[in-house]
Amino acid sequence: MIDSHAHLNDDRYDVSAVVSAMDEDELDAVVVVGYDMPSSRKAVFLAEKYDRLYAAVGVHPSDCRGLTDGDIDELVRLAALDKTVAFGEIGLDYFYDDVDRSTQKDALARQLEAVKRADLPAVFHLRDAYEDMYEMIRSHRDCLSSGAVMHCFSGSKETALLYADMGFYISFSGSITFKNATKFPDIIKALPLDRILIETDCPYLTPVPHRGELNYPAYVRFQAMKIAEILDMPVQKIEEITRQNTYDIFKKIKRGRI
Repeated sequence: MIDSHAHLNDDRYDVSAVVSAMDEDELDAVVVVGYDMPSSRKAVFLAEKYDRLYAAVGVHPSDCRGLTDGDIDELVRLAALDKTVAFGEIGLDYFYDDVDRSTQKDALARQLEAVKRADLPAVFHLRDAYEDMYEMIRSHRDCLSSGAVMHCFSGSKETALLYADMGFYISFSGSITFKNATKFPDIIKALPLDRILIETDCPYLTPVPHRGELNYPAYVRFQAMKIAEILDMPVQKIEEITRQNTYDIFKKIKRGRI
């Protein structure tokens, strides 16, 4: 399996212990994702230190206030490194009112231009901003020639299919295992199998049966198990498909366990 979106740059983790357990946990790779400048730098540091960790660099909409041109240039430099596989997570989040919408949209537009410079896939964070996000992506479509992932997808089936039709990947976190997650079976059944990724978004959204505990990349198996249950397919097949899909979008990841 591959955990396509994790925050091992969070200080709660003993990263060396997580990496040491990857064979036992049947993990080929983990993508460590930045959400601000320090976490993006740390994602790169961890990717350079550990063979099977990879980095994504970017500034989350909730952290984008004060994003400078120098920051953008640094992100592009970090994106050029061998083990940086994506630009993100970037996007829009209107659930919280901590950063005004115009600031978020400006930061996203500038980072989309940086995605074009970096020539990497984008990893999008999207929450309660569906119309504005679609307009931003549509107006910057030329910046996304290397593809994109809608991370930790929480929208509607219609939104999922809209982005899948654009060639984007739709990534599912532990939230699909929650008891109140009633919309996900219809979404997952509607999507082409070659558009689906799995992730933990750890330390957040710990899946059932570990809710209330710290999340770990190893728990990505519960997303695979849930998708297999929804589609009435062997879990090994879902693991194989989502692993291949992750290789397909994040082309810098080396195939197989190193």
